[in-house]
Amino acid sequence: WSTGQDAVGNIKSELQLLVPGLKIFLDVDDLKDIGSLEEYIQHSQMILFFLSCGYFRSKNCLREIRSSLEQSKPIVLVQEADPDKGG
Repeated sequence: WSTGQDAVGNIKSELQLLVPGLKIFLDVDDLKDIGSLEEYIQHSQMILFFLSCGYFRSKNCLREIRSSLEQSKPIVLVQEADPDKGG
């Protein structure tokens, strides 16, 4: 995918292999209601943001950031470097 969602899927898969039983919420897999985005953040222990070129132009991505900061969630940032993947 041009937005780097394939890379995020790979990160999720690798983490699940490294830490069996780890629960990972990935919006493209698990988000059922965009209106509940802040609740999903609330129920998460830490947040990983995968930063692609258009990330900060997305209103919902900005909601994720705002909610994570307001709730003082630990944040991990991963930046896409490949221009063909949105970096």
